[in-house]
Amino acid sequence: MKIFDKIWRKWIKLRLQPIRVFCLHHVCSTLDAEWMNAFDWMQIDEFKSKVIAMQQDGVEFISLTNAYKHISDDWVRCKKYAVLTFDDGYASLREILPWLEEQQISATLFINGKYLDGKSYRKNPQEQYLTRDELSALTSPMIEIGSHGWVHTDATQMTDSDFSEYINKNVRLLSTQQCYVPFHAYTWGKHTSTCDEILANREIIPVLVDGMKNYNDKQYVHRELMD
Repeated sequence: MKIFDKIWRKWIKLRLQPIRVFCLHHVCSTLDAEWMNAFDWMQIDEFKSKVIAMQQDGVEFISLTNAYKHISDDWVRCKKYAVLTFDDGYASLREILPWLEEQQISATLFINGKYLDGKSYRKNPQEQYLTRDELSALTSPMIEIGSHGWVHTDATQMTDSDFSEYINKNVRLLSTQQCYVPFHAYTWGKHTSTCDEILANREIIPVLVDGMKNYNDKQYVHRELMD
């Protein structure tokens, strides 16, 4: 059985060009060490050059919604696709979002609803976030808004009822946004099978960060860092 599974996975990889789903946080001109983690930061000119280089190599940047449709439906995929996602909804996105819209490049923002007053409730009180008004102003069809949970918390450390409320509260808020899409990015990619069931019951698609490339996984959307 294991041999058959190995052969099948190799066949899938041969017929399906992977869709690269990138996980980003801060993309801006300057690293502000008071509230940004250097590991999560990419200089904006470096980011632009990477995106342009990928486009010149034939990569088409598509929305996460479109990517998931490809993942679910494609039998053969020869075209190169990539998706840009940004976690946490940091205020640093104010610098890169206009460029993405100008270039007609789709992106998905994963938002923690509690931080939409622009302030942090995490360990570093200096962290800055997009506000609710700024989120509401994102009406471009190129931008999607998904859930990252009400607060930035490890789902595996929550009770089932707490996780359910954590999802419900955030989705109630975000679903009022024009660009909301039913995706939930697990914080640090951590989750349990019960978390998956809670999302499935709400018809919300789980998104992971585990360094894997997605070929034809109909349950999850995997992500990788843009190195």
